[in-house]
Amino acid sequence: MRIAIIGAGNVGGGLGAGFAAVGHEVVFGVRDPDSSKTAAALNALPDARATSPSEAIDGADVIVFALRWDAVPSTVAALPSLAGRIVVDAMNRFDGDPTRSTTQDLVALVPGVKVAKAFNTIGFENYATARERTTPAAMFVAGDDPDAKRVAMGLAADLGFAPEDAGGLANTKALEAMVVVWFALTQAHGRGVAFAISRG
Repeated sequence: MRIAIIGAGNVGGGLGAGFAAVGHEVVFGVRDPDSSKTAAALNALPDARATSPSEAIDGADVIVFALRWDAVPSTVAALPSLAGRIVVDAMNRFDGDPTRSTTQDLVALVPGVKVAKAFNTIGFENYATARERTTPAAMFVAGDDPDAKRVAMGLAADLGFAPEDAGGLANTKALEAMVVVWFALTQAHGRGVAFAISRG
């Protein structure tokens, strides 16, 4: 699968490393392909490349947003229509409207997009190492579009997570709140801590 990752920071670079390690083609869409941040992401992935966001999404099977929210509106404005495209929102926002998630705002910003929320409840270091865990970490996926949710859950499973359907778009704000709990847990358990499902 060809995956366009919009953003090459910690989250984008971590996801890129994880996806590439399991055989996906990764292309980063960034404002400055020559930045030190992009260079660091590419150094870890010799087969990946970086280009503009609009070029990165051309021909991509799925588009992953891994930006700070304040960069999203201007980035989206420079893209061709995303109507009908599958998008995974891996972002968190810690300010702004406390009742809305980045996923809800992304849907409003890009009408017709097929979007799911995933990869936002755990630290970026864990994307490429999920398959090494003794107990699989849960990866919660929420959204209203069944195609986007299916793709996001498949990608989570590829990385070694146990994908869990976390319901519809209305639950995406709750997933953003979970990362706040994750940060608190890291104080006692380190950044390798993760959520898991106990089935009794």
